[in-house]
Amino acid sequence: MQQTKVPRLLYAIEHGHLAILVAMFDLSKRAVILTGATGNIGPTVLRAYLEQGAHVAIPVRDDAKGAALRDSLGDLAGTAQEPRILVRAADAGDRVAMEGFVEQVLRAWGRLDVVANLIGGYAPSDAASRDLAAYRAYWDQKVATIVTATTACLRPMRARSYGRVVNVSSMAALKGEKGAAGYAMANAALLRWTESLAEETKREGITANCVLPRIIDVPDNRAAMPKADPSRWATAAEVAALVVFLSTDEASGITGAAIPILART
Repeated sequence: MQQTKVPRLLYAIEHGHLAILVAMFDLSKRAVILTGATGNIGPTVLRAYLEQGAHVAIPVRDDAKGAALRDSLGDLAGTAQEPRILVRAADAGDRVAMEGFVEQVLRAWGRLDVVANLIGGYAPSDAASRDLAAYRAYWDQKVATIVTATTACLRPMRARSYGRVVNVSSMAALKGEKGAAGYAMANAALLRWTESLAEETKREGITANCVLPRIIDVPDNRAAMPKADPSRWATAAEVAALVVFLSTDEASGITGAAIPILART
């Protein structure tokens, strides 16, 4: 009897080496819009896409941060004649700005295949508070911005019957936490919206999924939790590996999923 060969993807997940997944995939024919690229995990995710051959466009509110990020990439950024990264000033939460940004991507590369959203942040808010401002602020930052950015990308995806939507949410989307009511509510709303989008587009060649880290090892979290053991947290590279995988052709059968990254917590 011929021995069954275990797929490398399953092997990698089973043995906990999620970061090696990115070595398996070719994104050289794919154009990506990456929001939140200048944030905590943004540079790692951006580099992971570029290392797999993707062309990546990032809308930024701060031109200086965008330029510094592009300059940090070296040869991965491509050349002036054949750029592999496009950095433009655009507010991802502004409908007109994002539609204009999408048009720039289409003019530059003739296609748009993936939108990955890393936008987020954390602000404490008590469930018993009468002040709804913190709830609204986080809703606007997390949900409204990602919905606006993503829906601007859907037209060219639907026109070509191909697309990947990957949203980085949080485990708080599944269970509320003390002192983080607004954070949990917004992430839960993003997850439910992503599931609804997946249902609406699953027969159009478009997938939509959420990645749910528990805690990511980034400077902000180390500063906020100085007594914790960051070696137990997910690394930015582990998150990037899953985001990239969900952007590939090989992930075509995964949609409407909420995938936890619990790491060693």
